[in-house]
Amino acid sequence: MKPFKNSKLALYSTLAKFKRPKSYLGKIMLVAFLGTHIPLLTLFFYSISVTTLTIDTKIHVLIVALIATLVGTALTLIILQKLLFPITLTAKGLRQYLENNQIPQLPTQFKDEVGILMADTLYTISKLDELIEQLKNYDRLTSLPNRQLFESKLKEEIDKAQKNQSSLAVLILDLDGFTNINNNLGKESGDLVLRTVAQQLTNYVGNTELLSRINADEFAILYPNLTSLEKLNNYSERILNTLAQKMLVNNEDIYLSATIGITIYDQEKVEPQEIMNQGEIALNLAKEQGRNTYRFYSTEMNEKLRRRFELERDLYRALEREELQLFYQPQVDIETGKFTGAEALLRWQHHQHGFISPALFIPIAESSDLIISISKWVLETACKQNQIWTGAGFPELCVAVNLSAKQFQQPNLINEVSEILTITNLKPSQLELEITEGLLINDVQKAITTLEGLHKLGLVTALDDFGTGFSSLSYLKRFSIDYLKIDQSFVRGIPHDADDVAITRSIIALAHSLQMGIIAEGVETIEQANYLKDNGCHKLQGYYFSRPICSQDFTELWEKNLEE
Repeated sequence: MKPFKNSKLALYSTLAKFKRPKSYLGKIMLVAFLGTHIPLLTLFFYSISVTTLTIDTKIHVLIVALIATLVGTALTLIILQKLLFPITLTAKGLRQYLENNQIPQLPTQFKDEVGILMADTLYTISKLDELIEQLKNYDRLTSLPNRQLFESKLKEEIDKAQKNQSSLAVLILDLDGFTNINNNLGKESGDLVLRTVAQQLTNYVGNTELLSRINADEFAILYPNLTSLEKLNNYSERILNTLAQKMLVNNEDIYLSATIGITIYDQEKVEPQEIMNQGEIALNLAKEQGRNTYRFYSTEMNEKLRRRFELERDLYRALEREELQLFYQPQVDIETGKFTGAEALLRWQHHQHGFISPALFIPIAESSDLIISISKWVLETACKQNQIWTGAGFPELCVAVNLSAKQFQQPNLINEVSEILTITNLKPSQLELEITEGLLINDVQKAITTLEGLHKLGLVTALDDFGTGFSSLSYLKRFSIDYLKIDQSFVRGIPHDADDVAITRSIIALAHSLQMGIIAEGVETIEQANYLKDNGCHKLQGYYFSRPICSQDFTELWEKNLEE
């Protein structure tokens, strides 16, 4: 590159050759000093030399003059530095943007030459940054987000999905036979087809989805908040139908079609690039099996997710169909052997698939707001059944109901429980609400307030699965808890497993010290029951006494227990 030459830069070029001063500010200060003070001092010294004053007077005047000159010089240099600061600020702002890609903060209200320089610099940098952002993150031909921006947004949505326990889908779309269009009609026509397709897809996708061009003739769609596989199927089919239309390009009729590969993120730890690769694999599978169609990443995943969403769909109607029911597992007083409580456990008898494991359908319900209505139904049904037993002359029994996370977080929980007790005419002491540790540690103060409110109603409260979570013992004493439930994973190993024995003893000792009752669940053998009795446990629950059974069978079992 040839050096820039301009006669008006001659002085600047000359000064630039010197090692000192390095900065532009220093150069101006040097010129200002030499240009004003050297002539002034020369004139002053000449005036002193030609006067008839005494030597002492001349020296005195010289000292005063030198001091005044130094003070004036310092003030002049300070003022010059302040006046030149806008140029320094602009230069630093430019450097800041070049090195850190950070837009500087420059004033824009001044109207002189320096003010215009700062305002124009800020405007230029802002426009340049927009252009760079556009070139870096958006496709030049279609103006859609490119692959880099798509994967960045995908990473954000994955984080949201993990936090909210939701799902999302990525659709990779390829135009069938696009190479033939380019070869036969030319690149210009091919580009026009791509722009047209981009516009059609843009008009179709919703505000929550993200459309991107990720390759020559490939597009990607990010479909967040996936709630139904059926909706996703319909969505994909409509995209294919939208593109499978005749298109007029440069007076030529073009019949286009597309193939889609779909992959779904469903709480498995995975990187955006892996999801994109899965979509590409599904796309290739779809091409092998026939164009103008869509396929999921794998048959196994497809069936698994289809099954999940089918269950979710059917779960919405399970209450209407009266497919949900409560089973009851007795809680036995360790001293008398009599039933003093029962845990209500939810079961689902599907109209087609039969018994559905709670481990399968409860997480599905908990991932949606459906769990709120189901939880309310469980609570109300358990209270009604307990009142039926009381009305039939059975001794008062305390029925335990598990509170779901979303149910516990409802602001109207206390009022709702109170209303159910009133409607069912059940004594508060006949209802036990079980809460897991995880519900308490998310918002300790709110948990304390909620538990205190439930306790004021006269309910019994229990901390379920104690020891399996992460609650702090410093908080435990602040919770209004009547019982600790020893998780079955600890009970299973006693009395032979030393670790389980140690943990069980510690939990029992802790409960005693906090004046709480102890319920052990998962009791399956006489040895376990005897060990827990000898170590101070209050109630036992498990297969040794009974599996969870329907209300009718529980009634019959209870009658036998009373006769013993």
